[in-house]
Amino acid sequence: MKRCPAGAAALLAALTLVACGGDSEPTETPAPQASPATLAKANAICEDFLRQTKKLGAGALENPPASILTLTTERLIKPSIPLLEAAARRMQALEPAANSSLFDLYADLYDPAIVLAEKRLEAGRAGDQNESKRLENALDSIGREQRQAARLLGLDNCDVDFQSVLLASLTE
Repeated sequence: MKRCPAGAAALLAALTLVACGGDSEPTETPAPQASPATLAKANAICEDFLRQTKKLGAGALENPPASILTLTTERLIKPSIPLLEAAARRMQALEPAANSSLFDLYADLYDPAIVLAEKRLEAGRAGDQNESKRLENALDSIGREQRQAARLLGLDNCDVDFQSVLLASLTE
């Protein structure tokens, strides 16, 4: 894992400026789109991540702990970190073949998500509900940005709110 949230933030800012448009014409040529083969591999990674996310949520309510904070921290956040790390490694391994700054942005956004999830784990273990909620909101924000990049890339299997899927899988 590269863990370069500053670089991802800079790319995200650039994406936001491009996506918002403006009165002037763009001065740069758009980045090349990733190849269909690379996008197919990325979609397969997201499909696997989705399957694992659902599986993680399905067993989380067995013998529930005394508090919701402990449940979310130990049964959802903690086991989701290795899933995020594996997806990040696999996606970031595709970056050279993708040869697309937008794909790089999508793949690199896993890094700040992992950092925030680790901080959320720490906050939950410390019993800090306010910090836990703040970090969950930050994770949600990164997820929205990542879904936007996935949508622009045509990564249908990656244009998924994995946090919502995880919560929905609790009752399936």
